[in-house]
This record gives sequence, structure tokens and C-alpha cells, in this order.
Amino acid sequence: MKLKSGWGPAALVVSLLALLLSLGGTGYALSAGSAAPAARPPAWRNLTLLTGWAYGGHDSYHASFYKDAAGFVHLRGSVTGSDGNALPVFRLPRHDRPSHEIWLDIYAYDANTGTLIILPSGLAYVSDPTGGLNVARFAGFDGVSFPVP
Repeated sequence: MKLKSGWGPAALVVSLLALLLSLGGTGYALSAGSAAPAARPPAWRNLTLLTGWAYGGHDSYHASFYKDAAGFVHLRGSVTGSDGNALPVFRLPRHDRPSHEIWLDIYAYDANTGTLIILPSGLAYVSDPTGGLNVARFAGFDGVSFPVP
């Protein structure tokens, strides 16, 4: 019985590829074409604070937001105000508003939890579930995100 070896053009290409990979190592082969472009940082837009609300200080960001490519709005920064829960803090632009009323947990003064309420009109309010003024003293929005239509 006579064995036939395949020395055609395909075998030559496979042999050269194997030689190239063995010289460069598999790390080279896996990473040569996989370099992704550097991601751009998000373009944060400042929120206009309403009715007596002001920058919260304490080395936090000014209240701002951005919408990512997946349609999520992200908030950051902080506010303070003396009038408490009844007055709107800011209004989101038309294309960055939720389709229904949403309630989100936020950080409030003295390690308390507050609530950020955003209406479909874009108006945003803060609320202190204890009935106190913790959110009026400081309300932080860092890490708050929600989807928009």
C-alpha cells in the first residue's frame, strides 16, 4: 500500500502559517488584529438648577448628565437647597426624559438615603423618605442611571 502525501498549494500555506505562528508565539497571533480604538470619555452636560437649588460642594461634581449610545441617561454631581422636597431641582431636555415617572435612590446628607423623582416632563424632585431635610442639605446623583425611549 502506497501513502500519498499532500504537498499542494494549500499544504504549503498551512505550513507557512504554522511556522509564522511558532516564531511569533500565540500571543502575537491573538493580539495583532484585536487592538480596539480608545474609548472617548462621555460628554457630560451641566444641568440648570431651579428654584433655589445650588451646587452641593464637598468636592463633588456639579450636577450634570449624559446619554450613552444604548439610550441610558447617567447623572452625577450634587445639590443642596434650603426649601426641601417641594421644589423641582432641574429639568432634563426633551430627548433625555423618561417615558413614565421614575423613582431612584440617591445619597443624602449624613449617609442617609433619599429619592430622586423624575417626571415625563423632565422635572426632577428630591424627596426624603423620613420626612426630614436630609436631601435639602445634600443630595448626590453619582451612579444614577435610567433608560429613555
